[in-house]
Amino acid sequence: MTLEIAIFLSMNGKAQEAIQFYKQHLHAECLFLVTYEDMAKRDASIILTEQNKNFISHSVLQIGKTKLMIAEETMTPNEHYQIGNHMSLCIQSADLAEIESFYRNVTSDKNTTIITPLAENTFSKAYGIVQDPFGVHIQLMYDPRLK
Repeated sequence: MTLEIAIFLSMNGKAQEAIQFYKQHLHAECLFLVTYEDMAKRDASIILTEQNKNFISHSVLQIGKTKLMIAEETMTPNEHYQIGNHMSLCIQSADLAEIESFYRNVTSDKNTTIITPLAENTFSKAYGIVQDPFGVHIQLMYDPRLK
């Protein structure tokens, strides 16, 4: 099975500090890190400033057998950051059909809100965000590297 669920934390401009904290205190290993400046090279819609160019667009840390993803923003970009909306589950699989099936299943519930429809983007053939009936944001992502 290639399925994996990781914790995703939004850090409101403090992702670099959080990554250093987890590396120092929890012996986290940084597996992947992309800044806004890196993303702007792939996506022309990203607006770079001196203040945000070194912000973290996405990172993956390994702590023991658990992956922790850290970025700057919440899953709903226009949403004001507050404790409680800064965490989501990220369900990933190297099986595209599995991710599409999870998306269909979760969005079949009338109380699920689609935040970002499942679609191809600059980093995945299939990525989407939903909010479940309990307010938990769930990211669904196809990632062939998990094989």
